[in-house]
Amino acid sequence: MLQYKNLINGVFITLALNITPSASATTLLEAVTLGLENNLSLRASNKGIDESENNIGISRSKFLPSLNGAADTTWNENETLLAGESDSTSSYNSNSYSLSLAQTLFNLGDIFKYGTAKLDFNIEEIKHQNKMQSTISEIAIQYFEYLKNNAQIKATKVELKSSETRTRQMQRNVDLGNTAASELYEVIAQKEGIANRLRTLQKDRRVILNSLSIQIQYPITPSQDIYESVPLLAISESEQRSILEQALRLNNDLLIAKKTVERSRRSLKESGSNFLPTVSLSASYRHDDTNNYDRTDPSAAGESNSTNVKLNLAVPILSGGSDYYDYQKSSSAIDRNELLYQDSLFSTRNDVNNSVLNINDYSQSIESYENIIRANYSSYKGIQRAYQLGTRTITDLLSAESKLFSALRDYESARYDYIIEVIKLEQIKGILAISSIENIMTLMSNIEGRDNQDLVPKHLLTNVSNKSSTRNGTKKGGDLNAN
Repeated sequence: MLQYKNLINGVFITLALNITPSASATTLLEAVTLGLENNLSLRASNKGIDESENNIGISRSKFLPSLNGAADTTWNENETLLAGESDSTSSYNSNSYSLSLAQTLFNLGDIFKYGTAKLDFNIEEIKHQNKMQSTISEIAIQYFEYLKNNAQIKATKVELKSSETRTRQMQRNVDLGNTAASELYEVIAQKEGIANRLRTLQKDRRVILNSLSIQIQYPITPSQDIYESVPLLAISESEQRSILEQALRLNNDLLIAKKTVERSRRSLKESGSNFLPTVSLSASYRHDDTNNYDRTDPSAAGESNSTNVKLNLAVPILSGGSDYYDYQKSSSAIDRNELLYQDSLFSTRNDVNNSVLNINDYSQSIESYENIIRANYSSYKGIQRAYQLGTRTITDLLSAESKLFSALRDYESARYDYIIEVIKLEQIKGILAISSIENIMTLMSNIEGRDNQDLVPKHLLTNVSNKSSTRNGTKKGGDLNAN
């Protein structure tokens, strides 16, 4: 019977391990929305806001009176041993209850701590906003990393298919004695290299999907891709100045550093309040009832009541130097946080400049890669005809084909890296939000029906003059840099 139960448990465990939710086709907006809802670190950050809000209530409680009540009952038994006389034994019980009220009238330290708690809450809100933008950025970047990887896989598959066809043709020629076997070895070596590259790319795709599923807490597969021909323009100098001004106002890391300086100054005021007097008021009432009153005295009732009101002025005189060193520590913290703020300021400027340089470089690279692809394609077709005529070697043909597909992969990488860099720039500016994702989605369409790729995309086979006129025209789907 035990073995039967173990067998059943084993079957259920196996089924549980094998049943995993299938990845669903998801748009960029859906992926980001799921991430904002399910991301564990973001949910933990939201709990941090709740903690800071409760700290405000804790600090505010110092301005409200405190009321305490107490009640007790005691049983007493006494025995007196007397030499030469009879022992004396007495027992009785006593009861009492009391009520006390305390109120701080003046304490600057409590006032400053309350302001610090509100400032901490504000800082926590900015940190949460920063975490939201980081989550959006990470998910969107991984989404486009998948698309970039997918584009490289498609190009590599076309290259592998071409190489396999050539290998079969070369094998047939060798079998017929029309071609030397050494040329076949060179073709096989190239084919194996392409297959190895494809296998690595497919492994990278699984890694990217795993990363996306962890961030979103749900397995997904991207369902949209950017249009094959989308002019991705450079950023002008006037736009760069506007972006820098916006980043210096809204960058979350910079705002946190600025608020931290403000908090350290308030902490200095808290430390200084330790040298100031405090005033407090307290009042109490107590009632005692005991049955051990003096029975020989008829006026003794065994009950008593007491009431007192106290106004207290506390003046700090000496604390072993702890208050002094606490003040010096807070003063040093201001200098440290001001230096960190200046460092964040320079880092933000540098990040904006670097991001703009990267975007402009990708924009120019895309245009260059387009011309390189056209040139390499024309060269490849020419060498292919020359090889068929016997005026070029197989080495020349393989080299031309490798250059063509290498340029295609570099071109696709530059297009996706451009959009990834724009997403990073939006985060640096401090304005990355769902609206930014919706803006990017205007440049995208469904992947379905776009799996088959020609040797070279059709829009890259146009001449340079037509391409230039296209780049100067209106973008299909909207302007990525329009904010």
